[in-house]
Amino acid sequence: MSTSLKSLSIILTWLALASASLGTAVAQEPEQPSYDPNATAESLGLEPWKAPEGLFPLFPWDHLASWGAQYQPLDQGIASMAECDFTMSAFVGTPETAEIARKNNLYCIYDVGIERIDQRKLSEEELNAALDRVEETVLKAIEETRDMPNVLGFGLMDEPGAYNFKGLARAVDTIKKHAPGKLAYINLYPGYASTVGADADSQLGAYSFEEYLERYVQDVKPQFISYDNYMIEYSEDTRDWNQAIVFFTDLFTVRKIALKYDLPFWHIGSSLCIMSNSSAPSPTRFAYQAYAPLCAGAKGLTWFLYYPLSWRESPIDKNGNKTLTWNYMKQINDQALALGKTLLDYRSTEFGVTQLFSEEKYPNLPKLPQCPNNLLVNLKGTYSGRGQYENQDAKFMVGEFESLKDNSRAAMVVNLDVERSVLANFEKPEDAKTILQVSPVDAQARELTDEDVAQGFWLLPGHGALFIFK
Repeated sequence: MSTSLKSLSIILTWLALASASLGTAVAQEPEQPSYDPNATAESLGLEPWKAPEGLFPLFPWDHLASWGAQYQPLDQGIASMAECDFTMSAFVGTPETAEIARKNNLYCIYDVGIERIDQRKLSEEELNAALDRVEETVLKAIEETRDMPNVLGFGLMDEPGAYNFKGLARAVDTIKKHAPGKLAYINLYPGYASTVGADADSQLGAYSFEEYLERYVQDVKPQFISYDNYMIEYSEDTRDWNQAIVFFTDLFTVRKIALKYDLPFWHIGSSLCIMSNSSAPSPTRFAYQAYAPLCAGAKGLTWFLYYPLSWRESPIDKNGNKTLTWNYMKQINDQALALGKTLLDYRSTEFGVTQLFSEEKYPNLPKLPQCPNNLLVNLKGTYSGRGQYENQDAKFMVGEFESLKDNSRAAMVVNLDVERSVLANFEKPEDAKTILQVSPVDAQARELTDEDVAQGFWLLPGHGALFIFK
């Protein structure tokens, strides 16, 4: 997740925190928040980034020059990313590499990697000089790629703390002024990074994940929100809810802030064994980390990583060969693209889950918002096609959406059981004349009969279904 191999130590720090089952104590937030609770997108003058028409951002989180080139020639690596049905290559570091991406019909992000300024440790004069250096770095990258339309934007920083925000604000402002329409790419920490008052040096530089996100939006004025969360892997595919819960609380919190400020958000999931004792990535794990963010309204997906570095079970192995993980990634990329492109034209309105874990076993975990019931009316799950094993406690996630182009609405349901397929049944809402199901194979929306709805819909573990209501 860092902009250089040297910065991999950052990863190891928060991995240690994650493996401790979130046992780090967190201090309470101060009575007076460090941000304006009444701020709005309009009052901040935010300019949400708009992807090229029809583009659903989907890419592997790797730095091609420093990481990918260890395992494959760049042209071979980028060609394999196109074959894996990504819409963007990994980060590029030169105009020549961006051109290789273009020849493979891929967009890309130009890796700038601005200076990581810790504003707490500098005098005003030192800070101003550092900010000027940031601006010079960004302007150089803008000039190098000015005639390259497949360069969507510029990679600025990974996992900044709140004490890095002034430098990022200058970089974002520079891109808005000198490269209008381009993306200022910044990826944020997950909610399990350490906070102010915790028994570790603060990574967030804030008292909570929500405060961190609020300060990020208000101080940096970004064009979108990107964050990473690998708790599906760390929790052994939700078998340990002390860890898995943070996948969901982060998703709810990021969605809340993104909707508040009308910003798109992207989610980064794990696609290899980041933890040394993790089980191998499976089709279910890939699906879980794609369908759940889509259900919450994510407008882009990313996978960490494509190449192995020091880890195992990566999509490309240490000899530059495709692995079974690569096949699983391609399968879910196909599905994510089919549904994600459809959802580009929709805005998330409601989002929730059923009861996912035993409150008796996990009495201190936060309660999550319950599934909406407006479109998938009286949703139920059955674990057998013959009707036995009906289970009112099926683990579902439901997201509802409204169209940005017409009067249609949409709903996605995801099976959050990691072991069993479920037959989902719901009643047709009274005000819906027509229900269509969007195919995760070819993105075609096909009209359903009343008999189709009555029969129900099988959902594999971690997978989901998208319906449009007219």
